[in-house]
Amino acid sequence: MKYRVLIVQSNPALSQSWEEALTRAGADRGVTIVVHNVRSVAAGQLVAGRQSYDLIIASLLVESLSLVRRLRKRWPNLRALLFHGPDADAVSLREAELAGCSLAPQPGSVADLISAVGNTLNLSLTIGPTPVPDTRPAATMADVLLLLEVLRRQTQAQFVIYTDNLGNTIAQQGDASNLDVDAITSLIAGSSINIAELGRALHDQQVGYLVVLEGVKFDIYATNAGSHRLLALVCAKEFVEPRPGYIWLQLKRSAQQLSAMRLVEGTPSEVIAAELSASLNREFERLFGDTLITNHD
Repeated sequence: MKYRVLIVQSNPALSQSWEEALTRAGADRGVTIVVHNVRSVAAGQLVAGRQSYDLIIASLLVESLSLVRRLRKRWPNLRALLFHGPDADAVSLREAELAGCSLAPQPGSVADLISAVGNTLNLSLTIGPTPVPDTRPAATMADVLLLLEVLRRQTQAQFVIYTDNLGNTIAQQGDASNLDVDAITSLIAGSSINIAELGRALHDQQVGYLVVLEGVKFDIYATNAGSHRLLALVCAKEFVEPRPGYIWLQLKRSAQQLSAMRLVEGTPSEVIAAELSASLNREFERLFGDTLITNHD
């Protein structure tokens, strides 16, 4: 059994964690759950207009309800799970119920998310064994921007952009004043989906690729950064004559560095403090486990 899920979530780190949790929970039950993430309702409208989904997950907003109603005209069997805060007004909740949407409080944990999705799809979903902790080094958006700027200067590109696999911008560097960035990212994302499907047809999930567009005024180079991210360069021939071999080398190296990063929110000092705390907690757990008891005298 296979389910296609669309998540509308502006926080890329949170949406990625939800995607991984749902995919893992489905696999534990022998169910294939394919998740696509978008960062806005407008992007959700664009993506869902091209393919059907079994479930849409979003926050309880007027725009979300409108999106659900529009999509159901085309996909009548679409289910919707809308998360609401503690201050949600009764009118909005009632409208969502009348629209046939499932409602749940904002999930405080992955377990809450899995439970709500399972109830909506009438599936018995649970969280499987605790995954191995992600040991990739933590990185802030400032780290990503610095890496992109270094890549741009190394290749003398006019513009460099880092997106998710649907073309939603995560970070960018350079001058985009005379470029249609939305069109560029959408077309590159479309190409990446086809290539990923080709990899699956060949029973190979770890596909790396390079997309090259050579024009009179511009050259565009794009590659995947892991399974869920894309990295692209735009070179203006007015200022530089691109060297494809060198650009491919630098682009691939930067993509590998980006895929090795675990993007987190916060200032560098906050990230360091959180990493130190997590490291200490893991060490205490390793040393003491269940024998670590707090005494109250």
